[in-house]
Amino acid sequence: MRGHRMIIGVCDDDRSWCDTAAGVISGYVEKLGYNVEVTSFNNGDDVLNWQGQPWDVMFMDIELGEEKNGISVAGELNKRFPGCQIVFLTNYLFYAVDIFQTQHTYFVLKEQLEERLPEVFDKIMHQLEQSGKKLIFSASWGRQIIVRLSDMYYLERELRYTTVHTSWGDFQIKEKLDELMGDLPENEFSRCHHSYIIYFPAIREKKKNSYVLENGKEIIISRSYMKQTNEDWMKWALLQMS
Repeated sequence: MRGHRMIIGVCDDDRSWCDTAAGVISGYVEKLGYNVEVTSFNNGDDVLNWQGQPWDVMFMDIELGEEKNGISVAGELNKRFPGCQIVFLTNYLFYAVDIFQTQHTYFVLKEQLEERLPEVFDKIMHQLEQSGKKLIFSASWGRQIIVRLSDMYYLERELRYTTVHTSWGDFQIKEKLDELMGDLPENEFSRCHHSYIIYFPAIREKKKNSYVLENGKEIIISRSYMKQTNEDWMKWALLQMS
C-alpha cells in the first residue's frame, strides 16, 4: 500500500490543538511512505456535512463543547462511512467505557498522541489491509479517484460517459462498461443491462427482473443480460455460503 493516498480527518473544538495534531499526524504518515491528505474540523456538524471522499481514518475528540459529543458523531460516521476508522482523542480516561458504544480502532490520551502514533498506525494499517481492495478510476481533469469496494453501488453508462455511483457521491469517467468489466474484481460485479454494471455486495434484494440496492435504488435486469447475470448472482451467492 506504500505510495497510495491516505485520507485523514482530525476533529477537535480547540482549533490550535487540532492544527498541531493534524501536522504531527501528517508528518508521521508521510514518513511511512504514504501520500496523505489531512483535513481539520472544529465541530461535529462540519464532519457530518462533509461531501468529499470518505476518510480512511478520523481522529475524533470526545469533548466537542456542543450538543453532539465525539462519540455520537462517530456513531453517525459508522453508518455513513463504514470503512472509516475512528481513533478517539481525549484528556480523560473515564471516557474509556463510553467509546464502546461505537466501532472504533483506538483510544488515545491527547498528551500521548505523538508517542502512541506507531502503535495506532500499526493497527490502522492492519485494518486497512483487512478491509478489502480499492478501485482506482481516471476521471476528468487528470484526477485519480480511489474508491473502496465497500463504498461501491453500481456503474451506469449514459451517452459518452460512465457514472460511478458510490455511497459518498457520484463521478464520471470515459471508459465504456465493456472495457471496465475486464478490470473489475471477478465474481463481485455483473453486467445486468446495456447501461448498468451492478456490485453484488451492495444489493439488498434480488427480484425476478431487478436488483434493489442498500440505498433503495432499483436496477432493471434486461432480457439480453438475464441469463448471464443470474448465473453471476448464483456464483456469488454460493461463495458467500462457503
